[in-house]
Amino acid sequence: MSTVVDPYREPFYITDPVSNNTFSIKKRIHKRIYVTSLKEGKVEDVRIGSKIVFEDMDEDGAPIPCLGLEHFVKTSLKKIPTYIFDNHNHAFTFWCAENAKGKLQNDALLIHIDQHKDTRKPKSYLSNEDIKDMKKVEIYTNTVLNVGNFIPAAQEAGVIHDVVIIDSIASMDSFEKDDRECKNMILDIDLDFFSNDMEYISSDYKVEFIRDLIPYASIITIATSPFFIEQRKAIHWLKEITQGFQK
Repeated sequence: MSTVVDPYREPFYITDPVSNNTFSIKKRIHKRIYVTSLKEGKVEDVRIGSKIVFEDMDEDGAPIPCLGLEHFVKTSLKKIPTYIFDNHNHAFTFWCAENAKGKLQNDALLIHIDQHKDTRKPKSYLSNEDIKDMKKVEIYTNTVLNVGNFIPAAQEAGVIHDVVIIDSIASMDSFEKDDRECKNMILDIDLDFFSNDMEYISSDYKVEFIRDLIPYASIITIATSPFFIEQRKAIHWLKEITQGFQK
């Protein structure tokens, strides 16, 4: 197998009305959003950046510009490849990268822990052959995909098959622990699971639930989701769920 180069080697702006830059673009002040670069590091290297990565309107029609991360961080938890990033659609790129490297097999089980389901259908799809080309994947992620439609794209490309969505206390309580024994499993965490809207679930229960899954994952992806949770709060919970898993 040829060497696969990690994506997001250089930062860039999305200036066209595509991907996450489509939301309320005609009403927004800022007409472009930033996508940062990926670097290797540790959880402690995850920091809030200075550039807007997402903007939409609040209920009163006022724009909410959101700062993302200074860098995406590639690290490991229990020797498991782990990617930490801001907007959740970037997870698709990292799943494809690990699939192309052979560390994640086709038709993986996805355990998706999130306030949202992220299962809207995109306008187009990549094939299983397409996703071996990281440049093509990166372009697709940042032109066609957005924070709400990347899971069907991964299913269509053959990266994932079954999906377990954890978005409520009922889904946590009914979770079949046998699923964590899957030998080909993506643990995908959106830190908006700790947002104000989700405070009806005990934080201790959420942290314990996630930490219990980490050792079983083939790859871990963690989104800080700037529009849906304040980033200092997101980073606090990032440190809570990963504490002790990184040497």
